[in-house]
Amino acid sequence: MAQQPVLETQRLGKAWRTYPSGWARAKEVLSLGSIQAHVPFWALRNVDVTVPPGGALGVVGANGAGKSTLLKLFAGATPPTEGALRVKGRVAAMLELGAGFHPDLSGRENALTTGVLLGCGRREMRRLTEEILEFAGVRAAADTPLRTWSSGMAMRLGFATALAVKPELMILDEVLAVGDLDFQKRCVDAVSAFREGGGSLVLVSHSLYDVRQICDQALWLQGGECMAQGDPARVTGLYSAWYGDRAGQGSADRDAATNPGPDRPCITRVEVLGTQRDGSLDTLESGQDLAIAIYWENPGDEPLQLGVTFTRQDRTLVTATGTQLDGLLVTGSSGVARLELPCFPLLAGRFTPVAHLLDSKGIHRHHERPTARDLLVTAGTRELGLVRVPHRWTLDAGGPAAALPGTRTQDPAEAQA
Repeated sequence: MAQQPVLETQRLGKAWRTYPSGWARAKEVLSLGSIQAHVPFWALRNVDVTVPPGGALGVVGANGAGKSTLLKLFAGATPPTEGALRVKGRVAAMLELGAGFHPDLSGRENALTTGVLLGCGRREMRRLTEEILEFAGVRAAADTPLRTWSSGMAMRLGFATALAVKPELMILDEVLAVGDLDFQKRCVDAVSAFREGGGSLVLVSHSLYDVRQICDQALWLQGGECMAQGDPARVTGLYSAWYGDRAGQGSADRDAATNPGPDRPCITRVEVLGTQRDGSLDTLESGQDLAIAIYWENPGDEPLQLGVTFTRQDRTLVTATGTQLDGLLVTGSSGVARLELPCFPLLAGRFTPVAHLLDSKGIHRHHERPTARDLLVTAGTRELGLVRVPHRWTLDAGGPAAALPGTRTQDPAEAQA
């Protein structure tokens, strides 16, 4: 018999009421709701998630995407406007610094009170308090008012308290980035142990690495709507590519491609193709074969050189190649050059391929033209960085390193095949 999900939503949505003026708000209140003067602002809409026992959901998105609203719904801090939300078991949520703590109570008293409010017995919490203070590293300040603490100390205490009550579902908002490196390591170890014990987790983090390594599913929110959902490596790759594209908006104006003028060599078209000549494409899985087709014209007699560059959206040059580097010359009055890139090594991101037409020495640039659309590279692995480097691990104990589940080794010969 299948286990019931710890968390499940169906077309979940949340709208906040906004008013054009204070008078409009007063008019609605005084009319007891018979006059609707507010305008709904949908912070979240049509979100469907399922978290099984022991599962971990990572939520990514830019500021204002709806992540905090989603966590408040999960924690029961606000009711949904539409859709269904079902949560099974005890929930412990860390949404804000010191949320739920009273500034005039001591750290010890706050830990005890919070644990009882989360459903743990008073006697049990008294037994756990010392462990909580030790884990949070705040024993020396345990009996001083919380208002004298730093925000990081309060967050560490809150995390330690939430972990100690052994909830079925833990909700964390950027908690793993709190404190020094030693405490962050203890947090990661504690979360791992919590999951191994059957606990479920919802994690919001701007660290895509944490989401990839800790979670088994991910959700990308933008403008309150789900942009992508599923495998963490794929979802974080798409989000990273979108974020880089947004950061680089305006950096490349395709309509403003240089015009070399009449009677000058020029590039008339650039296409990104699959190697099977199955038409142009703008999305590619890292490691697949790729080809760039460059259509050129040369009204003169001088031989030419062709080059191709791949730039990231922040104008970082990622890689480049040219015919002059391979000892080739481009001759004739017109033609099509095809650059084949087997096992394309770039990892997840959004890149701009640009074709360059140069003189016979490869120095003077006659013309350059980017592709009509950027190339979106997706990756289904947890590798980081820009490029997949052919590699193989060996251990001092002897023999090739044993592959972990879901991974494999790669040697240079395989990459060149």
